[in-house]
Amino acid sequence: MQAIGVRRRRWIWFLVSGSIVAGLLIIGGVGWAVWWVTDNIGAPGPGATGNGPCTSADSVNLSLAFADGHVVQACTRDRPACPNQTVSGTINGQSQPNVSEFSLSNQLRSTSRRYIFSMRFDAALPAETTEQTLRLDPSVGLPPGLPGSSPSTSGPPAAAVLQITPRDPFEDGFTAVSGTITVSSSHGVAKGRIEGNFGGGGPARPDRPAPPSTKPSPVAGTFACNH
Repeated sequence: MQAIGVRRRRWIWFLVSGSIVAGLLIIGGVGWAVWWVTDNIGAPGPGATGNGPCTSADSVNLSLAFADGHVVQACTRDRPACPNQTVSGTINGQSQPNVSEFSLSNQLRSTSRRYIFSMRFDAALPAETTEQTLRLDPSVGLPPGLPGSSPSTSGPPAAAVLQITPRDPFEDGFTAVSGTITVSSSHGVAKGRIEGNFGGGGPARPDRPAPPSTKPSPVAGTFACNH
């Protein structure tokens, strides 16, 4: 009888322990899911791939130079998708013509934090095209038809907008105000070089203080994406 009691206590102990472990796993899984959803809200594009310092093996590899002298490399290993997309809009109740534009958006990793990288051209990028140079123009980032927006074109792209948004935690993004993007496309892959500059946001005002000295200024790098 004593042996039966010992076995029964062991069985109860194993059952209780298993239930506790299962409960902890469920709680951990729910917690991870909540963290993942919260972390990715407002973060377009796939997560950054690869690990460690950025190298030539990374498909998107940018260098952000800050005003205080430090430089950050931001990159992702896998080639992001960058198809031409149809953009439409409504201004004052009037539908605007649909336009086709090249766009690329992806998260980037760095040794310090993550970034959201976003680039858009003012026209579609042909599937096969030789190298061409586009100017960086912030007005391309405005929705079509809005005052100050750069009109999209049915011809080859001539201008592009480049935006970088820091994460961990989120901060205000910054847009390149000048520079160039050199791009070509062949066999389903678009490749390019970026040489741009971020502006200082204009003079200080009561409702718009001057940006901190750590705001990035130059940006340079390369990208390759599945077009």
